[in-house]
Amino acid sequence: MKKISILIYIIILGCVTKADKKDRLYLKEIKVDDKNIEWFYYSNVVSTSADYVLLYNTKNDKEDTIVSSTNIKNVTFVNDTINLFFYGKPKIYDNPVFIKNNFGKFKIIIDTTSISEGPQAPRKSYLKNE
Repeated sequence: MKKISILIYIIILGCVTKADKKDRLYLKEIKVDDKNIEWFYYSNVVSTSADYVLLYNTKNDKEDTIVSSTNIKNVTFVNDTINLFFYGKPKIYDNPVFIKNNFGKFKIIIDTTSISEGPQAPRKSYLKNE
């Protein structure tokens, strides 16, 4: 029974980590020179699917994850600073998330003062045509 459980876990993990760019549901993209800040998630099925904020380099097609979290409210960019707004302290499900103060040449500002005002309307996302 234990071997079957491990096998099922490996299959599920393989399916989850094989998520492709074409499956991303984008919430926002911000173009900065030869880089894009991309905020997206993968699932419309559950409301607690984690959001991802990546820094994508258009020159070398490389991605670096800035944060993966379940309580991001918004992402903005002003004067070489990426602003991440959270409903409370950054977390993924019930686990706290550590975010660097700098990411490459960009400064990271974390704002934890966003307040949820009751039930949220469904988020507007889009698929990218590539």
